[in-house]
Amino acid sequence: MARIPMEAFEEGTEIVRVYLAARLEEAQEVERALDGAGLEYGAETEDLAPPSAFRARRQGVGFWVDAPDADRGVEALERAGLVQGLVRR
Repeated sequence: MARIPMEAFEEGTEIVRVYLAARLEEAQEVERALDGAGLEYGAETEDLAPPSAFRARRQGVGFWVDAPDADRGVEALERAGLVQGLVRR
């Protein structure tokens, strides 16, 4: 499978975020791991921290899967050594 637009998830489908990548390289590794696991997933930018007087807004990429696929997604990410941004349930 592969990355799909967030709006491609059917209405009423429960989706869960499995990972929040803080860097582009990390996001690309997450994509490879989820692709390798044969999962359909969505990705969208998300704020990591609000802007302040001393710091610009930081954004990352959240990765979302159908709820029934969440365990498979987490396992694939752990096998790939991607644990920093895992969303624990």
